[in-house]
Amino acid sequence: MKKIKTYEIRHEIGIKATSKLVYQALTDIKMLSNWWTSDTRGTSKVGNFLEFWFVDFCQKFEVIELKQNQFVHWKCADKGLEDWEETEIRFSLRSDEKQCFVNFIHSGWQDNTGLYPHCSTKWAVFLLSLKEFLETGRGRPFPHDLAVNHN
Repeated sequence: MKKIKTYEIRHEIGIKATSKLVYQALTDIKMLSNWWTSDTRGTSKVGNFLEFWFVDFCQKFEVIELKQNQFVHWKCADKGLEDWEETEIRFSLRSDEKQCFVNFIHSGWQDNTGLYPHCSTKWAVFLLSLKEFLETGRGRPFPHDLAVNHN
């Protein structure tokens, strides 16, 4: 059986915050709405669903795994953006004496064209929004995020 090649978006960012606070920002609905999309709904518990609203469009994820202050794993739960179908998002946290490193992976992309390059750039934007939120108290969630094109 031939293995189907998939692609991943990977980023890492250091945030001057504890792993506990970063984990909270990845799992608490109100905190998620301060850095990714201001309209975030759902319950961040394993087996439950999170909804991230972008005006009239929703991307829904099932919470697959949570390891307190260490790891968050979501799986795309409905079609949403076609390119996101069957993709998974993982945040792994590790700390040193200065910062918490967030290792981000968005895996399961069937192609590295289409939305892939745009989403890779936007994930960098949103991870910087997470950093700003935790370091300054103010992130840039959608619709206040940095535009990467003029569409």
